[in-house]
Amino acid sequence: MKHSASRVKKAGMLIAMLCVLGMVSGLPVADAAAKYPAKAVTVIHGFKAGGGSDQLAHVTQPFLEKVLKQRFVNVYKPGATGAIAWKEVGKDTKPDGYTLTTCLTPQIQLNSMINANAGYSMADFEPIANMIFDPGILVVGVDSKYKTLQDLLDAARKEPGKIRISHSGNGGDDWYNGTMIAKLAGVGFNLVPFEGDGPAWQAAAGGHVEAATTNVGVVTSLVQGKKLRGLGVYTEQRLPSIADVPTLKEQGVNFVEGSFRGYLAPKGTPKEIVGTLADGLQKVSADPQFKAACAAVNMVPHFLAGDAYKSFLATKEEALRKIVKEMKLAP
Repeated sequence: MKHSASRVKKAGMLIAMLCVLGMVSGLPVADAAAKYPAKAVTVIHGFKAGGGSDQLAHVTQPFLEKVLKQRFVNVYKPGATGAIAWKEVGKDTKPDGYTLTTCLTPQIQLNSMINANAGYSMADFEPIANMIFDPGILVVGVDSKYKTLQDLLDAARKEPGKIRISHSGNGGDDWYNGTMIAKLAGVGFNLVPFEGDGPAWQAAAGGHVEAATTNVGVVTSLVQGKKLRGLGVYTEQRLPSIADVPTLKEQGVNFVEGSFRGYLAPKGTPKEIVGTLADGLQKVSADPQFKAACAAVNMVPHFLAGDAYKSFLATKEEALRKIVKEMKLAP
């Protein structure tokens, strides 16, 4: 009896100690979340500077720094159509809120579907918020002999595979858009991958390829400045600031697409930290100056967070899987 009572007493003391330790060990996490962000936050981009991911950062983060009173530092790790950065953040990064990455939809989903060695999936991330929608656009160099979309399509029909279309990387949204335009128009393009939107449009501007498929937010100023010529925007209606560029639809190619851009944290990041970031980004999205900055480059503010953002990403991924299967885009 004495031995039994002693064991019970010791067991009770052990349980009490474990409870106390559990409470104490939980304090630093809760305290860290309450003080977040207490230092600079790194945002890892899977592309070179000058592309769509970079555009999101430069439009959004100056406002977010004012809201959260902390610096957001951009680091560029291009390669594998963004997969190098997404794998690092999704698989190899401490989920403490101090390392984030950008979410480029449909690119992040497509890359993981098309590239067997991508090394990540959407399950590796905590969605924070989507901030903008950036429509797609097909551009050529200002001195190009292709003055219209029809000129380009006629040349592609005449010599299948000769027309080179640069894009931001295999498995990305620009690659997907080029693939879909070719399919809908019934032509054969030679899709040439580059490490991001910047190098892709530069190749078109320099005449190294016949055209580039990219995003409006990336090249609006270049089209306005007559350094590139737009052959078609992937929107329902023409865009006011580049109103001389017709839509694909009005030229007989029924295609509307673009890039939704937001932020992700590694899976397991405390929900309080994700909430702090989402709340900060919501305040940014409501700022008239942020809206003006988006309008200046034809990007549309499109805020989603919480369950709405998670549902959007899941629905988009399901739709893309069907298209990838139907078109046999995956190896």
